[in-house]
Amino acid sequence: MQNARMYEALRDYGDRLDTVGIFTFEVDATGTLSETGTSISSMMTYINKWPHIHWMLTVMNHGTASIFTALRNNTNGAKDKFLTELVRIMEKYPWCAGVDIDLERGGGYENREAANALFQAIYQTVKTYDSSKLVNICLPGMTGVQGSVGGENWCVYADLNPYCDTASIMSYGMAWAGSAPGPVSPRSWLEGIYDYAVTAMAPEKIFMGLPGYGWNWQIYDTPENLGETYRGVSNTYYAAKLWMTGGYNFTGDAPPQPMIPIVAYWDDVDMVPWALPQVYDYMEGWDAASVVSPLQQEVYNRRRYLTCYGKEQKTSFGTIYIDRGGGTPDSYTGIASISDYMTVLGEGATATFNFTIEQAGTYDIAVRLAFPFWDKNALNVSVDGSSKTFSESRLWWPYWRRTCWLSFASGRSLSAGNHTLVISGGVPGVQFYGFRVCSSFSEEPSAGEATFTLSPRQFLDVNGQPATPDKGFKLTCEMLRRKPDSALVWYEDFRDDTPLPDSYWTTLSGEWSVWRESYTTENRPYSLLEGSGRLAWKYEGFSDLHIRARVGFPQNGGGRAGVFLGNLFCCLNYDTQRVELYQGSSLLGSYATSFSKTPDAQLHSDPTVYTIEMRKRGNRVRVYSGSSYTLRFTATVSATSGYAGIQADNEIVCDLLRAGDAWAYEPYECFDVVYPGGVRTSFGRIARSGVTWDEEFQIFSVNSDVDEGSTRSEDISLDYDFFHSHLLEISCGNDYTAKVIPRDINVWTARLFLGDADGFSILYYQDVDSLVYWANEAAYRWGLRGIAIWSLGQEDMRLWEVMPKQI
Repeated sequence: MQNARMYEALRDYGDRLDTVGIFTFEVDATGTLSETGTSISSMMTYINKWPHIHWMLTVMNHGTASIFTALRNNTNGAKDKFLTELVRIMEKYPWCAGVDIDLERGGGYENREAANALFQAIYQTVKTYDSSKLVNICLPGMTGVQGSVGGENWCVYADLNPYCDTASIMSYGMAWAGSAPGPVSPRSWLEGIYDYAVTAMAPEKIFMGLPGYGWNWQIYDTPENLGETYRGVSNTYYAAKLWMTGGYNFTGDAPPQPMIPIVAYWDDVDMVPWALPQVYDYMEGWDAASVVSPLQQEVYNRRRYLTCYGKEQKTSFGTIYIDRGGGTPDSYTGIASISDYMTVLGEGATATFNFTIEQAGTYDIAVRLAFPFWDKNALNVSVDGSSKTFSESRLWWPYWRRTCWLSFASGRSLSAGNHTLVISGGVPGVQFYGFRVCSSFSEEPSAGEATFTLSPRQFLDVNGQPATPDKGFKLTCEMLRRKPDSALVWYEDFRDDTPLPDSYWTTLSGEWSVWRESYTTENRPYSLLEGSGRLAWKYEGFSDLHIRARVGFPQNGGGRAGVFLGNLFCCLNYDTQRVELYQGSSLLGSYATSFSKTPDAQLHSDPTVYTIEMRKRGNRVRVYSGSSYTLRFTATVSATSGYAGIQADNEIVCDLLRAGDAWAYEPYECFDVVYPGGVRTSFGRIARSGVTWDEEFQIFSVNSDVDEGSTRSEDISLDYDFFHSHLLEISCGNDYTAKVIPRDINVWTARLFLGDADGFSILYYQDVDSLVYWANEAAYRWGLRGIAIWSLGQEDMRLWEVMPKQI
């Protein structure tokens, strides 16, 4: 607060205002108030001019957590002092309507009761002093109990409802200087907040908090290179207007960057304008000119991005001289299963394939195999008596249950004439699909690639003259990366056409089935596992494993539900409301939390599910729960191995069962970009210590029993981030090609921006149309008291022309 336009709004539009908080008073850790903000003397003209306004004395802690803690806990009498200070300032300024309490950074849910007591004491103190004085409290945006995006879970609306006359919910700041660009108050967040708020508080008490400001995120270089902490720069509406009309640029609002007026886009969902200053071309992931599998199109929250969920083998053979299928061998011994396209050997069986080389020379030989399960994982292949055993023991190997090409020999000398390839030994059940003799065989795992066409074109500057960048362009890729997860062993969402096939699953006890909509035509429709007992992968060799499930309790359910390995059972216990770990009947550890049941009517359409997981390494087990996979406790266990899967005392539902390697991790962070001119740059790979890399598959294993986070010092944002090219000396009027090549799976290619190398950005702001829309929603949809704008003077002043008069 406190800017020239604020005083203009007070002067000209005070008749449109009901309540004004004067941000003057700052509280410290002793509870003492100081007048450090807007001076009261500067406000007296307007206080006297508009006596109808509720002039509130705002007390703030500037988001300092230690001050909130001191007040809440009455550290050294801080709360007592604070309460007397509130009385003091009301006595000093008797014209005030009351106090406006803006205390932020109150911490987690564990602080709930102490925070409630603080606000109760504030309310009682004010009312005891003068029952006509009002108490407004500024509250964080909450979408439910413990529903804060900023960690303010101390706040429970229903608890605080009795201790205020009004409440201003600060439903702005979802996007901020350090976040990915976007609306400051997106629709999904606002709807979540106020759908909940009106059930927990009296709607007539609630002010909907709306931003009068926006942000301009610089996306042409890293904040560090720009000398900034964050990308975002706060803009009033009028600063945004200057960007739109060509009054600002990134070279000091003067040459060499041209002064270019631009158009804004209107977001019909979030009801907010946005723009792309100095951006010459802009693409979403779906705008790629070509996409190579397994990269695929996906949509989340209207963002049309590209990603890959699992790598596929990419092969090259050069000239193929012999291409022999795996079915119908020339001869075989023992018991073998033979089809037109593959051969599967039984115990002690062999199969022989003859082939003829026309010309003596040096050749590569590749064989095509499939290991159908973890215990069917070895086959011996020989050519003219020279043999090689193909085997696999890594649980996370991505080609289980899929065919793959593997190299038998490279640069092998073969004479002209007849030769034989024989398969034998190994483990019965391995599938042999054939072989090739070729000039040059290579293979690698691939996450695909996307090719984009860049088409920069001239703008017109504020004088109507053609405008282009002074020195060239930069290409910025907006990407979403994630923290690593255990290297995938099995992902089961029960959506396959044939769920729970007997070849992969076994029911050890109880009954299990898969529910899905009977009338849907959707590919891989939403499905749920239902049942009780123990359902396991059909493999008894598990020892060290990371296993995760999402489970829900039906209305008539209860007891324990979770995952097991051998005689270990890691579960959510509805009856005790705890996360628990058992070995046999012995309880090894627990963690207090809370679960609820799902009403029968919602069980298939919207079940409430909870995540439970354990990572077993040797004699140590880590137990995690929650959507953020939070470590709850560790325990020492006795040696155990065998089956693994899902277990429940009573009927449950489950929408995910995932197994991962206990020691190996798959990063979701790295990608390459090939720029116009052919320069290839790699981004996103994080340096790690105490790990061993599998360079072929880009998987790393920890060298000791530690969590992955301890191997790196760099954090990974869960938000969109930006990666920048070198200077591209390309010209307007031509088309160019760029490629994005993921090196890891689960990396999202969201948007590409080609902009002036001197600077370009993403700008979001609020205008009169946006504010009026949400004001109407506040009044007519939720029946709220009104809107509260942060802060007066930043807003589009046209707003006040359409707001109703208060006198």
